[in-house]
Amino acid sequence: MRNNHFEVIGMDLRSISYVNELSAYAVQIAQRYLDREGLAFPRTILISLRPEGSVDFEGDYRIQVAERSSVLLDLRWESSMTLEVACRAITEALLLQYALYNYGKEAAFNLRTWAVAALAGEVYYALRPAQFVELLQRSRANPDLLLSPLLESALRERDSSIEETSAYWIISAMKSSRLERPVIRSLFQQALAGINIETALTAAVQPLAPTAEPVSGQAWFSAQLEQLLGQEHDVIEAMNVSRDWLSALVRLEAPLVLESGEVTLNLRTLWKYRAEPQVQEFIQARYEILRLRMSRINPAYFNPARSLGVLFEGILSDAPSYKYLHSLTIYLSDWEDAKEMQEEIERRL
Repeated sequence: MRNNHFEVIGMDLRSISYVNELSAYAVQIAQRYLDREGLAFPRTILISLRPEGSVDFEGDYRIQVAERSSVLLDLRWESSMTLEVACRAITEALLLQYALYNYGKEAAFNLRTWAVAALAGEVYYALRPAQFVELLQRSRANPDLLLSPLLESALRERDSSIEETSAYWIISAMKSSRLERPVIRSLFQQALAGINIETALTAAVQPLAPTAEPVSGQAWFSAQLEQLLGQEHDVIEAMNVSRDWLSALVRLEAPLVLESGEVTLNLRTLWKYRAEPQVQEFIQARYEILRLRMSRINPAYFNPARSLGVLFEGILSDAPSYKYLHSLTIYLSDWEDAKEMQEEIERRL
C-alpha cells in the first residue's frame, strides 16, 4: 500500500493500512516546515513491517540508504512497538529522504537530531495529547535545558546524554517568541541541511530596539522555556484544524481494483464494497487514527467525529444497510451543524 511519499509492505493488511495512514499524517504535519517542491521525491520511502523471526537488526527500527539515495525503513513489528517509536522512525526516514533529495549525502550525514525529534514530537503529541502533559510535567521538574548540545547533536552521533524529547521545546520556543513562519521554516531546513543553527537562531531572536541589549541564544531559550512551562496549555485543536483533518479523513477517493474492474470509494459507495478485504483494512486504519485523535478534537467538531466513528464501526461490524444509512445521515447532519456553529462563533467574535 502506498501514498504520495511512502510505500508500506508487510504480512498483515491491517497493520499496513495503519502505518500507511500514520505516515501520511506525519507528512501532513511536516509540511508546516518543508517545501512542497522539496517533498516531490523521485521514489517513495519503503517501510517494511518485520514480524518476529524476520528481524536481522538491533533496536526497534533500522533506516538504510539504498541505491540512488532511496531510503528504506524496517520496523520491528511486534507487540513491543509503540506509537511514539513508530512516529519517530517514520519522521526520521522522511527527513533523511528530504535531506538527501534537497541537500545531498554530506548534508544528510550531519542531519540534526533536534529537527527529527521535534517534528516526531509534534506528530506524536497531536495523536496522544495526554503524553504531552507528561512531557510538560517532566520538563517542569527539570527545566534547565542547555540549547547548544541540543543544536549540535547530529543523528549519526546518537549522544545518549541528550534527552531527545526535550528538542520539542526548540520548535515551541520559536513559535512562542513569534518568529515569522518563513524564519522558522528556514531554521528548520538549515538543520536538515546539517547546519548548526545556533548563530542564525541567536541573530533571529535579537530585540528590535536599537538600544536594547543583545541576548544570547541560551538566555532567549531559557526565557521562552520558563514561559512555556509556566503557562496552561490548551491541548484542544483549533476549529479549523479539526475541520480540515476530518474533511481529509472522509475523503475515500482511493482506487480499488476488483475482479469486475477498478472502482472509486466514497461515503455513498462504501457500503457496496464493505466486504472487500482492502476496504476493511482501509477503514480499520482510519478508525484507529480517529480514535487516537478524539481527545484532541475541537468541541465544535466532536459530534461529527463521533458519528464518523460510528459509521466506520458499522462498516467493520457488517451492520445492516439501514443502520449504515442512518449513521451516514447523522454524520452528514452533524458535519453541517458543526460548520454552521463555527461560522456563527467566528461571526460573533
